[in-house]
Amino acid sequence: MRFLSTLALVVTAAGLPAQDFDFKGVPADYAVTFATASSRGLKISDSPQAKAFKDRLEKLIAGIDPSAKDGQRKLYDAVKSATGMDLESSDTAFAGGFSVGPGDQFTGALLIRARHDGRRLSAHAAGKNVRALTAGGVQGWNAQEFVASLGDELATAAQSFPLPPQEPGAEVEAVGLFDLDDDTLLIAQPKEAARIIGLRKGLGASYALPAAQRSAVAATGQPYAVVSVNAAKLPATPQLAESGFVSGLFAMGEKGSDQVMKVSTVFTSKEKAAPLAMQAQGMLAMAPMMLAGDPTKPETAEEKEMKALAGEILAGIQPVETSGNQVTLTAKWDTVKLYAMIEKIVAIGAAKAKEMPAPGGRK
Repeated sequence: MRFLSTLALVVTAAGLPAQDFDFKGVPADYAVTFATASSRGLKISDSPQAKAFKDRLEKLIAGIDPSAKDGQRKLYDAVKSATGMDLESSDTAFAGGFSVGPGDQFTGALLIRARHDGRRLSAHAAGKNVRALTAGGVQGWNAQEFVASLGDELATAAQSFPLPPQEPGAEVEAVGLFDLDDDTLLIAQPKEAARIIGLRKGLGASYALPAAQRSAVAATGQPYAVVSVNAAKLPATPQLAESGFVSGLFAMGEKGSDQVMKVSTVFTSKEKAAPLAMQAQGMLAMAPMMLAGDPTKPETAEEKEMKALAGEILAGIQPVETSGNQVTLTAKWDTVKLYAMIEKIVAIGAAKAKEMPAPGGRK
């Protein structure tokens, strides 16, 4: 319960990190890449409406789990005390990606672009006896231990800190937190971190969005989040080859009073693209009928609310567009209406979590 409520508050309070995507340091050979940008000035997170939405959501969560707000505040304060980083800043942004190789071997990294105090971070790590690491001549620390040093709840979460799969019997390299400069932190294993540090120094090419994807991103207005998939970097399979899938894109942006979403896929040919376009359009056409349900069976209040919510979401999705070998889905929601939908989702999810029995059978 506490995880759900804390996650909801973190997402809305920190803002949906816009306009300029900084991929510097992100390896060009990653299969999946992502980036966000500053949300400063955007209605979705930096406006009176956003503040009012955050306040309403905090009250909603506090009514279900009164400790959630205090837990969030403690988290923010702990991070600021240890690093000087303001998690509520509209200017905080992220970039990174990952690739999956044979045997599900995982390689990836996360760049956190946020103003922080390196000396304070270093002093905190030393004071908490966090193990030191180095990569490419840059100081770093064991990320799992650093997270655990920020508080009891995070210490519990850090025990299940995910590590990339390795070859059987191979020594698992710790994930590190590296202080690259006053505006950039890096989370990666030391070997990968050294490669990224080299890219930032110009030793190799960083990732860049392809031209076709840049135009789709620009169509969202002022984009603030993007995820790109390159099929050529994915593990080769007969199914992937048969599909003809070349690349995929997810982008969110703000245009006027609306939030705009683009999902675009590119295939090797128009013929390979056609099945997806027909399937997607068919699903959109059938969705209202599926929502209608069985009129002979009574509906609970929750079922009615979920049906109404699904209808609101569907109302913002536009017909599927095809252009040669490219298939694009566009959705647009008024920002204020989107706030209302998020509130409903959080309320339903939180209520469900509250109904679930606590560990050990406690209520």
